[in-house]
Amino acid sequence: MKKGYCYLLLLIFISIQGFSQTKFKGIVKDDREKLTLFGALVSITAEGTTTVEQATVDFDGTFLLTTTKTFGTVEISMNGFVTKSIPFYGKGNESTVDLGVIFLEENSVSERDIVVTTSSIDVIKDRKTPIASSTMRNYEMREKISNKDFIELTNQMPGVYTSRVGGGFGDTRMNVRGFEQNNISPMIDGIPVYDLEAGIVDWANIASMNDVASSIQLQRGLGASKLVNSSVAGTFNMILRDANYDKGGFLYNATGNDGYRKFVGSYATGLLKSGFSANVLFSSTSGDGYINSTNFEAYSYYLALGYKKGKHDFQFKTFGSPQWHNQRISNISLATYARRGNGSGEPNYKYNRDWGYLDNEQYATKVNFGHKPLGIFQWDINFTDKTQLSTKLYGSKGTSGNTNFSGGILGLGWSDFVDGNGQVDLNTIYSFNSGQPTSIPYYGVRTRNENYNGQFINSIWDGDLGGGFVSRTSGISLLSEVTNQTFYGGILNLSTQLTNNLKLNYGLDTRKTIYNKTRIVNDLFGGDAYATDYIDAPNNPAGIWYAINTNNTSLPEPLFDFTKKNLGANPVDYKYDAKIAYLGSYAQIEYDIWKFNLLAQGGFNRQFIQRVDYTLANYAESNLGSGNYDIDNNTSESTSEIPMDGYNAKFGINFNITSKHNIWANAGFVSRPPVFVTVFSGLNNEINPNYRNEKFKSIEVGYGFRSRNLSVNISAYSSDHKDAETPYYTPELGNWGTTSGINRINRGIELDLTAAPVRRLILNGTLSLGDWYYSSNAIFQDLSLNTSGQLNEPSILLIENQKIGGAPQLMTSIGVDYEFFKNFRFGSNLKYADKMYSSPALEKYDPIYYGETFAFKSPVRLPSFSVVDAFASYRFRINVTNFVDLRLNIDNVFNRKYISESNTSYQADSIDPSTYDSNAASNPTFNDNGNIYKGIANANNAFFGLGRTWNFTVRYEF
Repeated sequence: MKKGYCYLLLLIFISIQGFSQTKFKGIVKDDREKLTLFGALVSITAEGTTTVEQATVDFDGTFLLTTTKTFGTVEISMNGFVTKSIPFYGKGNESTVDLGVIFLEENSVSERDIVVTTSSIDVIKDRKTPIASSTMRNYEMREKISNKDFIELTNQMPGVYTSRVGGGFGDTRMNVRGFEQNNISPMIDGIPVYDLEAGIVDWANIASMNDVASSIQLQRGLGASKLVNSSVAGTFNMILRDANYDKGGFLYNATGNDGYRKFVGSYATGLLKSGFSANVLFSSTSGDGYINSTNFEAYSYYLALGYKKGKHDFQFKTFGSPQWHNQRISNISLATYARRGNGSGEPNYKYNRDWGYLDNEQYATKVNFGHKPLGIFQWDINFTDKTQLSTKLYGSKGTSGNTNFSGGILGLGWSDFVDGNGQVDLNTIYSFNSGQPTSIPYYGVRTRNENYNGQFINSIWDGDLGGGFVSRTSGISLLSEVTNQTFYGGILNLSTQLTNNLKLNYGLDTRKTIYNKTRIVNDLFGGDAYATDYIDAPNNPAGIWYAINTNNTSLPEPLFDFTKKNLGANPVDYKYDAKIAYLGSYAQIEYDIWKFNLLAQGGFNRQFIQRVDYTLANYAESNLGSGNYDIDNNTSESTSEIPMDGYNAKFGINFNITSKHNIWANAGFVSRPPVFVTVFSGLNNEINPNYRNEKFKSIEVGYGFRSRNLSVNISAYSSDHKDAETPYYTPELGNWGTTSGINRINRGIELDLTAAPVRRLILNGTLSLGDWYYSSNAIFQDLSLNTSGQLNEPSILLIENQKIGGAPQLMTSIGVDYEFFKNFRFGSNLKYADKMYSSPALEKYDPIYYGETFAFKSPVRLPSFSVVDAFASYRFRINVTNFVDLRLNIDNVFNRKYISESNTSYQADSIDPSTYDSNAASNPTFNDNGNIYKGIANANNAFFGLGRTWNFTVRYEF
């Protein structure tokens, strides 16, 4: 909360003789974080004259301004801060006046611009850039983060919905204006970091971003980035702290519910006289997780080194966040939650099926792990105060992945083996895998047959021979799907102020990405080996050729050894490289005339994609019958490089009607190439013959109001997204089909306001109202060939005019922040969500494949909900620069239980599959059977939002 101080008018008596000069110097900082305010404007004015002397505050916060006036006012101003005025008058001799440190009070209701010194990072400027945006600075992140995932900080921004999905650390997903997060362009310091292979956004590997970011800014819609990126819903820019961050450091310790613990230490040297600077941070986070068996451990490190001399500014930054966390990602129906509850019908909201016991030890079966450090080198040359050349080189090399089951027993999958508590029955799986007589669901006691050389060989096969026959030779294993990622690139941007009103940016953006994807064995659960490949063989009675891998690795280790599971482990099932080379060019022009600000940007990119498939069947025993195997996986087959082009253009205008009112508008279009997994079908080099570019068109208008006590932003948008395509993908089989022709309309209005009606009280609120729907039917094409070697006829998916799910189409929030007495603050925020629909796989709308009875007809409208968060904080000030912050955060204060998302669409009045009889004249519905939870069918899968959580932090700043 912004403090309401009375302004102190300093009367400075200065001796001035004739036309002698007076020099004013000082340091400008904000009164909250005590950070220097680079870019603040210092002016000297006087009554009776129109002459104004001005100077801009330098990066270290200092200024020097010379005047010949004998009286007047020194004014220090910056957007987002209350202007401070210092009158002066006097007579005497020429002098230099040191005003010391001048603290500006942040205007609690106005928009404060992010200040960056490099032209390679694009940020919104209030009342100038015609783009809707929301910004959060580091101190705001500290106040609101609690023990949430950092991406959840955006949940209070208009148009944004975040869901913790299964509740695991870093598993939160973001939805903006009804678009899934693969339509958002995440950027770190202006560098795009989205996944070019699958189009996904992996927040887990940057889960500690809030520790090292100076600010985050969500630019909704087309965004302000000059790059030809994939932004459709918005650009999420995370700006790292520079090496020459203000001198000082902090220690931070936090504790919370379910064993949550966090420690952070950081120190910055500030800009030294030699021109060098450094900034370092380390953090550790761990906990047991709110959801059962979602333990996690994560670390982050950050090092920034800088050197600034003359026209040159060098910055080197490296950031990494190694982590592992247990997950809850398997589908769970509402009926299952209730069945695993306390018997009174109340669901067990913390229930997680993705773990079990093996030899009386808790064993997580779905684990995510990764460490993908990022390095950035930036060199800015300021040829003049109007022209800058910014060069940015970056690179990353790391490993990430997650564990999953493979194979089956007598045609049954892992989910069929459940103990009395609803957990995976790993002891039963181990017993059968190792050849012991075992009671198998639906079959009774069975014993596994040896299938090669006296060994029990597991594989991807589940033992189903078809025609109602099964084999007793298969088993279940736990594997890791591993991605070894390497990417590197560069951005070259020239920014020049051609005239006082005209500014031009143009540049190049290039990057090369290689994803090496494979699976490796974690646990055979009593089996002897794993078949590396799975192919038809006429001489094999089961139709399987076993090329055996005896390597058996372990589950992910904590701390930093996250690549251990990939060292020396033989690949199984598949191995391929996805290679993507990208080159883009762009230009942007800004023109200011009178009260108008005009913006135009355009760009073009070409990328080349290539797939390299490795053959895994070339395994052989070194000595026949020995059981020892050599590997020769050098055999590979590459596709030719496939060129694909993309382009975008956007135009915008802002008009400052008065100093308080402004209106703006923007429009643009994007042509985006499909992602790699859409082009290549299955786990092979076959190319999807129907791939095409996605097209996106958008128009948006907005209004802003600024006064001392009130800030209001209103925007209305309409976007048309055509020819989107999603792969139909399973971890075992890969991408065997695509859903194409996904056309959608997303339109809506957004409002956010901040008010300070009385001293020490801040009110804020948001409203988002959307109308998101599919504008036509889609097409599903099975890309596996039929017995004639041809593709089957495509299926029509009946989704036209259906609502788009995944996020509430009505969201509103109201918050209060009140300073009861100096340095003690209390705040609370309520968010209400309604008109939220389920988001099933579109393939489930196929009436031919699923039949008229069980094909989905329309999404389920989920129950509305509201959640209240609260905090209290107190600051002990030790001296001017040292203080201690104490803070308590409580999220979901009233422990509200609500459905945060669902991926099925069983209507309450549709036929209940659990009692379906194909021979009956009619079948009962969910309503008839009473299988209803809060008005919706209890066969629907769902994840619940987290209940009440808390976090207490102590932060010492020095």
